[in-house]
Amino acid sequence: MNRDRSAARRLVLRRLLQKRKVAGQEELVDLLRKAGHEVTQATVSRDLTAIGAKKMSSPGGKARYHLGDLEPGAGTGELGRRMKEFAREIERSLNLIVVKTSPGSASPVASAVDSSPPSGVLGTVAGDDTVLIITRSARAGAEVHRCLESLLES
Repeated sequence: MNRDRSAARRLVLRRLLQKRKVAGQEELVDLLRKAGHEVTQATVSRDLTAIGAKKMSSPGGKARYHLGDLEPGAGTGELGRRMKEFAREIERSLNLIVVKTSPGSASPVASAVDSSPPSGVLGTVAGDDTVLIITRSARAGAEVHRCLESLLES
């Protein structure tokens, strides 16, 4: 599987779920195809799991997909697993977040952030044992920092 394609597709999927009320995977297959990603229902299912999306009832009783992986207190999904497994320390300075990991483990953490970026993340840079996360603003930095800490602690 091409990681760049997967990350790009998951970013599009995440944005679709943030902007639209989507009730089914077939609808997501159609939307992703219109966005230039040839996918199957099985791929969409795996991607939904990877980004931490859950099907939940909305006000009015209709079920739709929600992104919940990065809400405070949540800890499911690939980012949550990688934070628990590899992250050792998180610090923030305005719109910059530094995640210290065990040696050789920065790339898996950065990849998980890139695959399912929290709202406000512009990008990541990974070294051997350090991930730099750049956010759009100091406020976004504070929110992302809080969410990553909750993933680490849960």
